[in-house]
Amino acid sequence: MVIQLPNVYAIGFKGDRFLMVYNPKRGGWEMPGGKLEEFETPLEGVKREYREECGFELDVLDCMPMGPVVVFAGILKENRGEAEMGWELMDELPRDLAFPECEYREQITWAREAVRNRLGKGLTFK
Repeated sequence: MVIQLPNVYAIGFKGDRFLMVYNPKRGGWEMPGGKLEEFETPLEGVKREYREECGFELDVLDCMPMGPVVVFAGILKENRGEAEMGWELMDELPRDLAFPECEYREQITWAREAVRNRLGKGLTFK
């Protein structure tokens, strides 16, 4: 029996901007994430993938399963410096996306609200 491990990715914020990485294999921008390793929880996996791909530690505040993918929302913490991919903080979605735009918009809106709700209604997440 083969067990399919979920993929994970995270939408990390610094202020109102969200971080995206440029994936040269797919020729577009995407959220940091990837496949879980054996015996790894989704939370452990998304933190590892985030560190590997963009160099940032991520303070995870919420998650949402979406079929075979678990999406996480959080805020950026310390940048460890080493990154597998180029990254940028975005105010809006760039033109060159790795996946269809519909796979980003609703998730970014959900993640922004999740972060605001966890930090408190009256707070901004600057």
